[in-house]
Order: sequence, then structure tokens, then C-alpha cells
Amino acid sequence: MTKRRYFCSGSAMAVVLAVGMAAPAAAQSQATTTNEIEEVVVTGSFIAGTPEDAALPVDVLSAEDLEEQGSPTVVQLVKNVTSSQSALGESNRYNGGAGTATINLRGFGASRTLTLMNGRRLADSPVAAFQGGGANLNFIPTAAVGRIEILKDGAAATYGSDAIGGVVNFITRKDLSGFEVDGEYSFIDGSKGDYRLDGAWGKQFDNGNVLLTAGYRHRSRLDIHDRDWAIRSFDFGGYAGAGGWTGASNPGLFLAGANLFRDNGCEELGGTLTNNVTFQNPLAGTLGQGATATVAVPTGAQNPAASNSTCRFQFSNFNDLVNEEDHYQLYGEVNFDLSENMSFHGEVAWTKNDTPLQRISPANLTAQYPSPVSVGGTSFSPTAPSGPNFSVPYNIPANHPGLVALLNSCAAPLTAAQCAAVRATANSAAGAQPGAPLGARGVDIVQLGWRAIAFAGHPLNPDKADHQSIQNDAFRISGGFKGKVFGNINYDTSLTYMEQKNTSNTNDLLVRNIQLALRGFGAKADDPGGCTAAETANFTSGAGNAALGCYYFNPFTNGIATSAVNGAANPFFNSAVANDPQVVAWLYGNYTNVLTNKLLVADVVLSGESGIELPGGPVAWAVGAQYRYTQEVRKYGALFNSDENPCPDRASCADESGPLQFFGSNTDRDDDANVKAIFAELQFPVTDAVNVNFAIRHEDYQGAIGSTTNPKVAVKWQVVDWLALRGTASTTFRAPGPGLVGNNCNNGVRVLGSAYRAFQSCGNPDLKPEKADTFNLGAIVEIGGFSATVDYFNFKFKEELIEESGARLYATMFPGGSSANCNNPAFAALQARFTFAGTCGAGNVARLRSFVINGPTTDTSGLEFRAQYDWDGWFDGRWAVGGEATYLIEYKRGAVTMRGADIAISPAEDRAGLSDLINDFFSYPELKANAFAAFVKGPLSVRWQTRFAEGTSPAFGSPLFVTVPNAGATTTAAGCAGASTSCAGRDLVPVGKSKNFWQHDLIVRWEAPWDSVITASVQNIFDKDPPYAPSQYNYDYTSGNPLGRVIEIGVKKRF
Repeated sequence: MTKRRYFCSGSAMAVVLAVGMAAPAAAQSQATTTNEIEEVVVTGSFIAGTPEDAALPVDVLSAEDLEEQGSPTVVQLVKNVTSSQSALGESNRYNGGAGTATINLRGFGASRTLTLMNGRRLADSPVAAFQGGGANLNFIPTAAVGRIEILKDGAAATYGSDAIGGVVNFITRKDLSGFEVDGEYSFIDGSKGDYRLDGAWGKQFDNGNVLLTAGYRHRSRLDIHDRDWAIRSFDFGGYAGAGGWTGASNPGLFLAGANLFRDNGCEELGGTLTNNVTFQNPLAGTLGQGATATVAVPTGAQNPAASNSTCRFQFSNFNDLVNEEDHYQLYGEVNFDLSENMSFHGEVAWTKNDTPLQRISPANLTAQYPSPVSVGGTSFSPTAPSGPNFSVPYNIPANHPGLVALLNSCAAPLTAAQCAAVRATANSAAGAQPGAPLGARGVDIVQLGWRAIAFAGHPLNPDKADHQSIQNDAFRISGGFKGKVFGNINYDTSLTYMEQKNTSNTNDLLVRNIQLALRGFGAKADDPGGCTAAETANFTSGAGNAALGCYYFNPFTNGIATSAVNGAANPFFNSAVANDPQVVAWLYGNYTNVLTNKLLVADVVLSGESGIELPGGPVAWAVGAQYRYTQEVRKYGALFNSDENPCPDRASCADESGPLQFFGSNTDRDDDANVKAIFAELQFPVTDAVNVNFAIRHEDYQGAIGSTTNPKVAVKWQVVDWLALRGTASTTFRAPGPGLVGNNCNNGVRVLGSAYRAFQSCGNPDLKPEKADTFNLGAIVEIGGFSATVDYFNFKFKEELIEESGARLYATMFPGGSSANCNNPAFAALQARFTFAGTCGAGNVARLRSFVINGPTTDTSGLEFRAQYDWDGWFDGRWAVGGEATYLIEYKRGAVTMRGADIAISPAEDRAGLSDLINDFFSYPELKANAFAAFVKGPLSVRWQTRFAEGTSPAFGSPLFVTVPNAGATTTAAGCAGASTSCAGRDLVPVGKSKNFWQHDLIVRWEAPWDSVITASVQNIFDKDPPYAPSQYNYDYTSGNPLGRVIEIGVKKRF
């Protein structure tokens, strides 16, 4: 059967309608370079010589096909595949993995898509954690790729664990003879552009070949302010964390006894003041919503600011839409026939993916707090200690220069009466701890309504953002022998080793340093030896004495000269109490974490023909064995390592959460696992028209996980010359990784309620492998120049490996923001998961712990369609039109129950058509489609392609509403009380379904003289902005394009 290569279908990875039962993935080595392909052997079977149009749904893409589509990057490839959902690759700031790209077939998570290179496994990226793993596609050496094959079907019976959603196999080229250079540059408005340079050298011998490649790719940073749609007002879901809004700000809230007061300057510095307003809920009865909805709304005439109004800070002002990245690649491969019946394949690869400067908020909110001086801590707060670490609020002494200046000026929103009351309370000895400065109680900082640095920006960085760096290094070596023994038995052996290392360097504020500096015992970053305990009688004398190197940190806005957000001069600035940048820099601690994943795989496969003849040919067989060893090593920097620094501000504590005020801590660990597998496969050519394939695999895991056996059957029936039917049925599985079956916890952050809070994701020794029953039924049509396939797929998960959703745990404990479940025995197990800054309450959550669990049954099904028509015609050229689409019929997940208690935390839901881009990071458009039209005449080809993703609606737990200013909504917040959807100067409006995403591209390719190819493309030719969706970046980053119109020029030259 013949396929032309010039006219690929709409997907960037699915362009040849190859649907074959394949030869061994490890044996797939021939990347055809002619314009005609007589046979394509593809991923999915261990039996060699299978015809192209057999039973498995496999797509094939050649390197030339990629060129004709403008040489898309790995990120673009992932987003373009219609069967891929919730893909990563842009900034990755809030869901981990900067510098990495993963593919997520069927939306099951990157960990359920197996990625191969020349048929051999890749190690999981250590930082693709939010989806539970997955290989980093940026490891693939671009210049070496000859073709890409995608099996969109469960394949655990063939390849083992992880191949639930499908398999992606990158196969290197074997055809190059000579030297080839390939480069391109992309013009991006607001950016310095992206560029790539690849070099490849190949040599053909009578009995083999050699290939060497090197590559460099650079992505330039794209500031969030360079796209006006990416920064939006608080009305766009800011109440639930959308748009990067938070209520932990500076100016913050402070407490002197019972006197609550707010600092000056919120709106002047670029923030938004808000009050909570209770509206009638327009979504009552859906998505878990009640009759009323309480959301934060900007203050105004009908919603006046008060002393307890919250200042909202938009930390996304300090982020990038695209990180600066540098990618380096080296690859070498040899293939030689050692004898008539033995050949050798060897390959070695090295990559480095560097994100040298990821811009983040200048400081995070405070999730950890000091402990009282009475137990060896640093705070003189008179508030009763709480939590496992006996923590109390940060305390500001009554004689703090910043506090004195604030109360002396007493500028609005403070009143004279309020200032007098605060001054009297702060200076009062009543309630003060023994030894407190001046015998006074001072002022406490409201724990979850403040961050040390916000509108002031980072003290030393010119862009005022804090900076972190991430580097991913990978090394892989693979080799093996294949040939024939005993005349007609094929053998294929290999040994593969791969190591992926992630090194991240991060800053966070230190609890001890913050509190000491608030008391006047701060030092300078460029003189960290100043203000020692010995010089200050253990920090009881010499506060603010510069001669001793002791300085105050001013937590009030009167120490800020200019806003780092809007550039405005601060009208409340007092130069006498301005912060010294070196003192502020001393508050930070710096640490480096190194995460390493290692993989060792040994494979042996035997295959041949049985000698049994059926009407369609001989029965073929394959048997084999595999051994896999995985190791996950985690080495944490001293400040992030609770073995070295267990507590916030003292030597020992109950909850060893480390000294950092936001990120918490971890402990070093070294986890490993080994898997032994045997498998077999039989192929029955029942007739010339009917082909049946059976496969089975048994895998044995160490420890309590046990073993699993999974069969698969695939059938293809050529009904008539132009019509064939195909189908598969199988069971697939995925075992938990070695890091998930221990009692280890990873520390991070999640949006809980309306603010980011510290979040621990913990392993579970009781985990079992998840399993899925899969079914695929399809048809193939080929009539003349027309070809089409249509497939129905169905996956049914059992005991799916999932993480308990932080948003759902929070919503269950605090429904509608209510604290009514606190101290309720029925919710005691759930309450124990929370760490509170004070008593149990929705507004006092400092940390939440969740576990990986075996979840409920999940059913997903859908349709895939692909069609193409080729003809010779107009303008003496060759034409082609085509397209592909994936329609998600359902993605039904059952109710989720909390580990260790009979508490339902998530109702059953159908995620098809829904998204949550803030908490659980998923997006499931019901329809994704691509279409193209192409024209070729001689050396010139022109292609127009269109990409489509249907809009999604917000899922439960993500922002469900926007508030729309309405001058006619004159009912006050107090008068509304849930009686109307219009009050307090705002209308409460459901977010609803986002608009559909469209992108149109034009690609022109010229096969120039002198073995050169010149490609020019305009991507997003109409310069359309991505549709709004509630997320930190205000668009759906899993499918949308933040770049705008991109003009790209590429040149390839062969010598």
C-alpha cells in the first residue's frame, strides 16, 4: 500500500494514515527518505513484518512532514495532537517542570503515556510531578529524529506499565550521508525571538552507518505585560486566585489587642481593596453550589472600604508568559552488521535544558510563623500559641520606628481614634510577654493577611521580581544485538541506562530572620556577621543599633518609596523609616535541590514463524522478558532539609517543617524498585482478509504491590478493497512509582479558598496498581485519492492512582467558606489534615496535607476521525485537503473518598468540556480538530493549516464567577445578603464556557538549489489572542497560544 508524504493530515504528529500492527519497536530503524513509502512498520507489536494497514490505531510522522508544517517545536507538537489533553510546555510556573514538555494522550496524565526512543524506554522527568511523572520530550535530539510514531491505544500487554493512554516512539534516522545544518529564527512581538541551530553528520558503510548530531535551541522570555490580555482586574475571578490575585499583601492587616487596622497605600501602590459580598447564586444546584455565593468584590460607593477590608496583590505582575530557556543536545549512534546473522546498535545521548532565570513573586505569603520566646523562639506576641509547633504571629514592638511613624502620621484609612487606641494597646504592658521591649505587647501581624514584601519588589533585582533557576540534565546510553538463530528465529537484545537530574535554586524568606528584623535585630546581606546574639545579650539589647550592625525591617508601606507594580510614587513614604535593601535581602535564604531519576532496562525478545499455515499465511509468534530497575534520589539543600534545619526558629519542634516561611521542607530520600516481566504474542492470519493478534504480559513488582497479568486482542477485517474494520480490547495497568509507596511528602503550594497555602503531597504504602479495560473499534476507507479512518475508544479505569485534591479537601472542610465543620467529630480526620494559624477556621489555614490514593472508577470514551483527499489538478500541481478531530464523549470520574475516613471529598463528575487551571491543572475540550490544504508544484509547496480547540467551562473548585461593574447595582453589600445577583456596585455573572480557540498558519517551503531547503511560515496569521479562561495567566495554557503572530524563517543545507 502506498502513501504520499507531502500531504500530511491536520495533526502535527499524525499525518500518514498508518494504522498497522507493527514490527518490534526496538527494531524500527528505517526512516524512509523517498517520496513513496511501500511499507511502514510501526509501534505496537513484537512480530516483525506486519503490514501497514492492520489493527492498531497508529499515526506516523516523518522529519520531512515536520518541515512542511514549519518545523514545530516539541511544545507545539504536543498541543497540536488532537488526542492529547492538558499538555505542558510554556512557563510551567504554577504546575512545575520549567524547561520540560510532556505529552498526555487521552488526558490521562503524562505518566500514562509511555515515551520510547528507538523502541526503548525513557526515564521519567523528576519534575513532571503534578501529573505523576512522564518523560521530558525536550530530551529528544531534534536533528536525529527520522520519524515519530504514536500508538493511541492501551499497550501494557506489549510494553508494560505506563502505556495506558498510548505510546509515543521517536525513531532516529539512518539515511544521512554527509553533513547537514538546519537553523531557524522566530520573530515574536515583545520578545527577542526564539532560534534553533542543529547539525548532523552521517556516514553510510556497506555493513552499517554512523550518525552524530548536535543541537541548540533558545527561547526568549516573554513578559506577562507584553500581552494586554494576560493582566486582568480583580473582577476576573480574583476572589478564587485567578489572574494571580491574593489577599496576602503588604500593606496588610495588623492587630493590637482587639483593634484591627489596615496599613496605608493599597490602591495607590497598585492593589485592589475588597470586601466579601453575599449574592444570590446564579449557579445554585449545579457544581456543588448552594443558594448563595460569597465572593470578594472591589470596594466602591455601595461597598465602602473598612478597617478589615483586604488589600489584594497581583503577584503575576512579576511573572513571564514564557521563560527564557536554553536547550543543548548531543547524540551519537552506530549500526553495524557483525555477521550475516548478527547486527549491533548503539546510541548515546546527552541533553541540558536550562531555565537560568525564572521570575517569581518577590516574596510569598507567610505559611509558617515564629514561636514564643518563652519556648526558645523569637516572637514576643501575647497571642496564645497554636499548632504543633506552638506558633504565634509575627510581633512588632511598640517602639518600632515604622509603627511609631505610621501612628504619628495617622493617614487614612486610619482615624485619629483608631491610632490612639492602637497606640494605647501597643504600649500597654497588659498581656505582654515577660521581657518584651518596653514591657509592652506591641502589634501582631494578621498571619494570613500579610506578606513581608509585595509592592516594594525584590530589594536587589532591577526587575523587582525574585529569581530562581532550574536546570535539567539527562544522559542515556543504549545498545544491543539482534539477528537470527537456529535458522529462522529472530532475537533482539538490549540494555538501556538513563539518568535525569533536575537542579533547582530557589529563595524563600526565613521565619527567624523576619521576626528578629522586626524587633530591630536584622543584619545586612553584605555583612551577615553583624548583630550577633553575643553582641546583643541574646537579642535583648541594642535593637536598631547600627554600630552593632543591627537594623529594623519595616513591614509598613511608609518604608516603600515607589511601587514595583505601577511605578507610582508612594504618598505615604517616609524616608526616615525606609528599608535598607541589604537588610531586606538578609531576610532571604537560598537553597539548591537536586532530584535524580535513574532507569535501567534489559530486554530480550525472540520471534519467528511457527510453521503452522493458515489460509492467510503462517502463524507468527514472539516471546520475551524484561527487567526494569528505577531509582529516585532526592537531595535537598540545607534550608529545605528538615534533617539539617528542622524548625522555624528553634532547635526542636513537634512538626519538623523547616525554617522557610512558605515552602516548608523535605528530607533526603533514596527510593528504588525493580520489575520483572515476561510476555508473549501470537499473530493469526486467519484468511487473506482477517488478521488476529493476541498478546499477554505478566509483571512482578517488589514488595506489597504484587504482580499483574494483562492480555490484549486485536482484529482487522478487510471487508472489501476500499473498506476495512479493526478493533482491539485489552487490560492495561500502571504501578505506583517507588516515591509514591513510602511515607514521604513533597512540599508545594495550592490555592485553598482564595489564597495560596502550603501544601504537602504524601505517598501511601497501601497503594495498588491501577488498571484499565480498553476498547477500540474503527474503520478504514480508501477510495482513489480519498482515505479516512474513524475510531471509537473507551477506557474504564479501576483504582486509578490520583492525588486527593487540595481544593476539594478544603471545600469539604469549609463549605462555602463556613467553619461550621470545625471540631465536628464527623470531620475530625479531615480537620487533622490541616495546620492552622490559630484556631480551626477557613481563614486560618496555613498548611494542608493530602495523599496519593487509589481512586474511583473512571470511564472515558470518544471518537477520532481523520480524512484526506489528494488530486492532481489546478495550476499543474498536486493538491491535498484533510483534517482530523477528537471528540470526547465522556470523562466520568466517580466520587472520591478521603484516605482513612469515610468522608466524600469530591462528587462524581463528568470532566468532558470542563477545566480547572488553578488547582488540579486539567482541561478537557470536548472537541479538538485540525485541518489543512496543501499545494505542491515542483520544488515549491504551500500549506494552510487551522487548529481548533473547543472552549471549556470551569469545574468545581475553580473560579465560577466574574463580577461586572454596574453603577445601577445600588443595593449595599449589607442590604444584599444573598437576595440578588446585583448589589454592591457589581453583578455576579457565571464565567460560563470559554470561547473557542482558533489558529491559522501559512507555511511556504522551497527546495532550493545546492541541496538547500528554505521554509517561511506565519503562525497565528490573524494575530488572535487566546480566549479568556480562569487561570493565573488568564488563558488556557494547555491548548492556547500566548505568542500572538509569529513569523519564522528556516534554512537547511546539506553538504
